[in-house]
Amino acid sequence: MTIAANDEDPMGFEERAAQWCWQIAEGALDPEEQFAFEAWLRADPRHQNALEDMVTVWQGTDAIAEMQGFLSLRAKALTAMEQGRSREKIKSPAGRSLYVRFAAAAAILLMVITSVWYVQQGSSIYSTGIGERRVVRLDDGSEISLDAVSRVEVDYSGDHRALTLEYGRAKFDVAKDPLRPFTVTAAGKTVVATGTSFSVELLQDQVRVFLYEGHVAVLRKSDRATAAVPGKMAGQGPSAAQLQPGEEMIASVASGAAIVAPADVELSLAWEAGRLSFIDEPLASAVERVNRYSDTPITISDPGAGRILINGVFDAGDTQSFVSGVVSLHSVVARREQDRIILSRKLSGIR
Repeated sequence: MTIAANDEDPMGFEERAAQWCWQIAEGALDPEEQFAFEAWLRADPRHQNALEDMVTVWQGTDAIAEMQGFLSLRAKALTAMEQGRSREKIKSPAGRSLYVRFAAAAAILLMVITSVWYVQQGSSIYSTGIGERRVVRLDDGSEISLDAVSRVEVDYSGDHRALTLEYGRAKFDVAKDPLRPFTVTAAGKTVVATGTSFSVELLQDQVRVFLYEGHVAVLRKSDRATAAVPGKMAGQGPSAAQLQPGEEMIASVASGAAIVAPADVELSLAWEAGRLSFIDEPLASAVERVNRYSDTPITISDPGAGRILINGVFDAGDTQSFVSGVVSLHSVVARREQDRIILSRKLSGIR
């Protein structure tokens, strides 16, 4: 379907918004269509408002699927939409108004059908065990790369793509869908995106978000509703952080306080290649990552040892090399107790 660029009158751009809804409901946009869609949005602020109106109407139509005569209504709307696709056939303002109404109805009805299908799917759980990594391709083309000992719940519906990182780490390569923002929640923080690539990691006392490409907003879980409408990206308030590619947000689980700073992209992706790389990393968080690959977990006996900064590159799963490196370079001793390794600070006077 080709959508013309000339829409000077309000009815024109409202019609275009209905047509875009229709086209997106039919399937993912190809690169040329995606470019045209984004250009249309940028051309006039009224375009964004018109699209948001269409989305708002769509989000309020869950009850339509239960109406008597639903299938008949759908058939009529689809027929009217097909008949009205040619602009040359719509000469009068009354005819154009009728076209827009049928276009909107057809788009809404198709979206309701999509919503019902997603609801029937229910949520899905994807997880990994010790030493296991996994890549999952979702129904919309998005991909999740799971680190070891990680778990993600995926809940797709007609108007949202909501994921929860319950523990561990995952990288998300998001398929573009301007009508359904993609959100990942972890420990009270929600990352909102429409099409981008980022990772989220949940440690004992931190949530870390690294942006590789595109743009995301990170907000408190209670603020997620502000991201429901495409184009009104969350992040306008003081609780949100906007990331640029190559930046990482580190937030405290306890207080919610967060910092955003440039970070090393290669280092952040080392785990996908089976390596664990640390630069001035507190021993406590380094041990959490090492334990994802170890059948013999490491524990730290005192907070002071956990604050020691670690540097180095280790093979994931080679726990002994990690322990040996830490002990040789720092005032730390290790002892094995049953099925675990305990690290503690070396007491003064002990050689």
